[in-house]
Amino acid sequence: MRTKQALLLLLLAGSAQAETLFEYGRQCAVQISEIPAFSCMAGEEIPITVDGGKPVPADQAPARCDRPSLLPQHDEGSQGQCVPGSRALVLRDDKNAQISAICRKQVARPRGSTLFDEINVISHSLKDGKTCWFTAKATAPLTKDKGIDGRWVPSPSTLTRKPQPPGPDGLKPLPADKVWQTPHQVAWSQPACINCHDSGPFMYSPYIAQTTQLPGDPFGFYQPKAIGADFKKAWARLNAFGITTRGNTCTACHRMGNMNSCQVAMDQSTGRGEQQGGDDWSKKFPHSHWMSPGNLHSPAQWDQQFADSLKKLAACCEDPKGPGCQVVEYGPKDAKR
Repeated sequence: MRTKQALLLLLLAGSAQAETLFEYGRQCAVQISEIPAFSCMAGEEIPITVDGGKPVPADQAPARCDRPSLLPQHDEGSQGQCVPGSRALVLRDDKNAQISAICRKQVARPRGSTLFDEINVISHSLKDGKTCWFTAKATAPLTKDKGIDGRWVPSPSTLTRKPQPPGPDGLKPLPADKVWQTPHQVAWSQPACINCHDSGPFMYSPYIAQTTQLPGDPFGFYQPKAIGADFKKAWARLNAFGITTRGNTCTACHRMGNMNSCQVAMDQSTGRGEQQGGDDWSKKFPHSHWMSPGNLHSPAQWDQQFADSLKKLAACCEDPKGPGCQVVEYGPKDAKR
């Protein structure tokens, strides 16, 4: 009993010392950019199709689809990887910063519904690679009748606490801390953001590639835990780095991270592993081999160009210190060792 009480006191003490959303958001605003309030409805809708292009009605969520979301779905009430109505938008993309938002639906709702189940924002500096992470989540169990109002989403990252501007038709945003999770909640969530975003701040997949709303910085600076005490502490044990080999055709286009990219995405994108929620169409070449993007090769041509590089990367994922493997340490300037 005393052990449990001591653990509870430690947890409460840790929570008391955790940064507030405003404290974290202000650091992100100073070091990267303020994030504007935005409307999810201004984003580009991510299509959900089956059998090679047949659109799915907005109020239905098939178990399998052509290009499923790759984000794992664990929330009670979620209807899986193929729920229509999610939207993506780029809030900033210039020589200094990139800010991307995605408003996700995990429950099917009538077309035009402004309710969402999760909102994610990534803010990334092109100057030094510092990256901030923000998440808003609807309360589980998820249902079609409740969720996050996406008509006017407050900024999670401001320099002052002054009231945020009204949205369309004078719509007032909710207080930011009523919408966005605390940095402690985001940093300690499982899986951690960096587990999947181990190659860079923005992940490519056939799902998001259906839109034009994905910034690109495949070889830019990347410091995923440079801002925020909670992220530095929570992710200290997660040693993210890149892996490559000399003349590798895969890493000629992008980094290869040592976590989810090695363990899951590399197989999913090259026909060696099934995409959760993917239908038969998604399993057939070339759709099963969505790396490289826009791949129009025959299976034999694909193997000639990529198979050996893939084999070498897989070996280095197993043993980063193996023969021919080069480890790329992330930082203001990537360094190979």
